[in-house]
Amino acid sequence: MAAKLNWLGIIVATVVAFFTGFLWYGLIFAEKWMALTGVTDEGSGDSMWMMLGLVQTFVTMVGLGWFIARDGAPGWMNGLKIGLIAGVCFALMTSAYGFIYQTSPMGLLPIDWSHLLVVYALGGAIIGGLRLKPKT
Repeated sequence: MAAKLNWLGIIVATVVAFFTGFLWYGLIFAEKWMALTGVTDEGSGDSMWMMLGLVQTFVTMVGLGWFIARDGAPGWMNGLKIGLIAGVCFALMTSAYGFIYQTSPMGLLPIDWSHLLVVYALGGAIIGGLRLKPKT
């Protein structure tokens, strides 16, 4: 059975996730994040990397959309649950490598992990819940 992707939900979730990253790292945790990473205001806005981040976010939301479509149970709550499961099992565990093997500062862990959980939860809820009404 082929999964029918919710492209509207995926696009909206991509924009919301990207904006969440801006809020998280650009406003809410900016000072702490910059201190822990050594990034400065001058070196933080490279547009090429920002565009790659947008593409990466879109691909992530397509994958999340695929899981939600394969599950077949519509609704924002179902999408939220799938988003949280994917966030914990895939995103958090993959990002853990940076803390285990690359000696990333442990102070980044709550910032990065909370960002990932929020993005996956919001993305799942949006993709699961945002549907176009069929034309009658």
